[in-house]
Amino acid sequence: MTSTAGFIEALRLEIKQELRAEILAELKPTIEELLYANVFDFAEACRYLKVSDSTLRRMVKNGEIPFIRNRTLIHFRQIALDKWLEAKEQ
Repeated sequence: MTSTAGFIEALRLEIKQELRAEILAELKPTIEELLYANVFDFAEACRYLKVSDSTLRRMVKNGEIPFIRNRTLIHFRQIALDKWLEAKEQ
């Protein structure tokens, strides 16, 4: 490869990396906002986690899973469930 071709390739890679970083920086707040906006009720959390109602109720009762209690209602944030699942994998 000639020095000009090598320079062009290096420049192309640098531009690609800079564009990727700029796009990610621009989209990250929107992505996080959408993730934090996903709040599941009990039935939705069961479907998301692919567990039965009784299993999820037991997990809540035993404090095994992150949840939000609003008086008698229980909700689950998707981001919290995703982090909990990641921790369970390790």
